[in-house]
Amino acid sequence: MISFLTYEVYLNNFLILTSFALLIFITIAVVYISYVSWKDKKRLRK
Repeated sequence: MISFLTYEVYLNNFLILTSFALLIFITIAVVYISYVSWKDKKRLRK
């Protein structure tokens, strides 16, 4: 029973860290795509 509880705590920590990593990755991807789109619009106006 105790080993199951420690496994559950490790799994919970893994899921929390994974969700934060995905959130940071998605945020960086959105910022990058917005930046590229902004540069492209600026290039097309010239």
